[in-house]
Amino acid sequence: MGELILVKGQNVPLDPGASNLRLSIRWSSPANPVDVDLVALILGADRRVRSDADMVFYNQTATSDGSVVHAGKVTADSGGSDDVLVDLSAVDADVHTLTVAASTDGAPFSEVDRLEWLVTADQAEPVARFPVTGLTSERALVLGELYRRDGQWRVRAVGQGWEGGLAGLATDYGVSIDTADVPADEADESTAPSATEVSADHESSDAAPDAAECEPAGTLPDIRSTATESPIAPARRPRKVRVAVEKSVSLAPIRLAEDPAWQPSRLFSISGIGGADEQEKRATSALLWTMAAVRPLGRALTARAGAPVGALETFIEVGFSLGEQRVIPDGVIRIARGQRVWTAVVEVKTGDGMLGRDQIETYLRLAKRRKYDAVLTISNQISTDPDVHPVELPARATNAVALFHISWSEIMHEIKMLLAHHRFADPVPLWILTELNRYLEHPRSGAMPFNDMGSSWVSVRESVAAGTLRPGDRKAAPIVDAWQKMIRQLSLGLTARLGVPVKQIVPRRLQADPGLRLDEGTHLLGDHGLLTASLRVPDAAGPIVVSADLRTSRVTVSIEIAAPQENSLSRRVTWLVRQLRDAPDDLLVEARFAPRTETTCEQLADVRARPQILLPGKDWEPSGFVVTRSHPMGTKRSGARGSFVTSVNDAVDAFYTEVVERVRPWTPPPPPLPASSETREVSATDLAEEGVG
Repeated sequence: MGELILVKGQNVPLDPGASNLRLSIRWSSPANPVDVDLVALILGADRRVRSDADMVFYNQTATSDGSVVHAGKVTADSGGSDDVLVDLSAVDADVHTLTVAASTDGAPFSEVDRLEWLVTADQAEPVARFPVTGLTSERALVLGELYRRDGQWRVRAVGQGWEGGLAGLATDYGVSIDTADVPADEADESTAPSATEVSADHESSDAAPDAAECEPAGTLPDIRSTATESPIAPARRPRKVRVAVEKSVSLAPIRLAEDPAWQPSRLFSISGIGGADEQEKRATSALLWTMAAVRPLGRALTARAGAPVGALETFIEVGFSLGEQRVIPDGVIRIARGQRVWTAVVEVKTGDGMLGRDQIETYLRLAKRRKYDAVLTISNQISTDPDVHPVELPARATNAVALFHISWSEIMHEIKMLLAHHRFADPVPLWILTELNRYLEHPRSGAMPFNDMGSSWVSVRESVAAGTLRPGDRKAAPIVDAWQKMIRQLSLGLTARLGVPVKQIVPRRLQADPGLRLDEGTHLLGDHGLLTASLRVPDAAGPIVVSADLRTSRVTVSIEIAAPQENSLSRRVTWLVRQLRDAPDDLLVEARFAPRTETTCEQLADVRARPQILLPGKDWEPSGFVVTRSHPMGTKRSGARGSFVTSVNDAVDAFYTEVVERVRPWTPPPPPLPASSETREVSATDLAEEGVG
């Protein structure tokens, strides 16, 4: 089904084929920042939790079976988002309802300007959206539910709140509040949600829990099983769920070195890396081990390949017989879900190593013969489209086995995403991820971000400057391809730092045809000397357009913002200027007046002094504004300083900080009530005058 906008109390069936769901809450509170947390409650037929393991939130990030996983929270000064992932195929048969709730840090929900619940199925667009309105003094709120009826899952919009905060919500769902261990000054009602413990009221046994119940999400089975003398022991889940202790942990800085030149030791050492084979083996082993040890990373990477939630184990250099041939892939990933085991064969390249068609086809045949599910390739090759493999293969090659590719850049961005936005209650997985990131960022690891425009860069740049480049020139296509890869990496980098999916906007007619997309890019480069792309950032005032003009050696970044549709014309300009009060004076502000084709453009400094300078006449009503900043373009094909790639990244970062994160889209105010509540009788004469009847 397409996206549905739900109203309070409405329920709709979920597509029977939907299996993997993302349940999200999004909120904004720019005037008075409010911290909102998502809580998922797994309920039985009696609409009560079965045990303390049936509550998923930032401090207990997954159910023991992995069917519900907290996907991480993103916050900013003006709002944020919080998600859980649900694998419906893994939910226990005795689970009747999955309730999604939200609680605040003590502030009432009336201070939240916008709050909505979204249901997304199988990594597609949202299938249901519930904007929650009319909130007042509630400090906890059930947004919606997934529930079973006649064997089918349905979605219900609820919107029910509790003034007492999380304590009131928990009590109604069979969870009792225990403040026996909380100091008196912290047990005050005003701070109760930040220092309470909750436990299931019907599970009070003091018996020791079994091993499966003790092991929290994110613990390290490899450390416990193979390094029993390790000084770092995996933390055990407390029998009571602490609702809001310290929300995340951080690593202590290095303080005991006598000299700054002392190098801290590494979990993953770069010392002794010799040739390309050693580099590849070390990177493969470090990554696969961490995927098994740090569950959020393993889940994030394998979910791309359609893997189920489950216990994950990894292996390196496993030998197989394929007819008379001996085949040794770099790794194997296996995930157990009930009686089924999902398996992927892994092929890894580092440095300048390129994936080969023959080798990939061999692994696809191996996987098909052994009835494995997927072949996963990892290299420094970046696909311009995440759904397109960098190596062209015949369609029949992937009929029985799925083929997926992840670049080292994507892996590094996924790690950064977890480090920046995932809440680790246990410092051990945080420390391991930090060490893996530290290893992969070292040049000798072989995991390289995209930073080279290719061997024809200088020739193309000089041809554009001389006016001799033509769309059919063979050296133009590799530059356009490199540009598209760079934009893909730029999107990944913004996603990791912002915590929201930043995507390139590609016209629909080009989405399914990479060849046509490349052809249009080469024509734009040959005819106008331009490389351009548009990015969509969730909740930004408009799309971000990035352009590199090789004729002028300038990089420009711009954003188009819809103009307010009320107040005087000059006040509409002032609305934008106020939001850009700290922005650089040399920003260009262009006013557009649809359906007119004419525009006006001035520097921000001049618009600040005289807003009416953008308005040619009283009847010129602005439909939108385009804010632009230009930067010098780097000319080098690669490198950290003076390179083209670095100049584009720096230009986008600066523009985002100076403009994008400061500007909020205009929203109309709610309609006012009429001055008088008396109802005017409408006569036939009135209707005739209005042309009705």
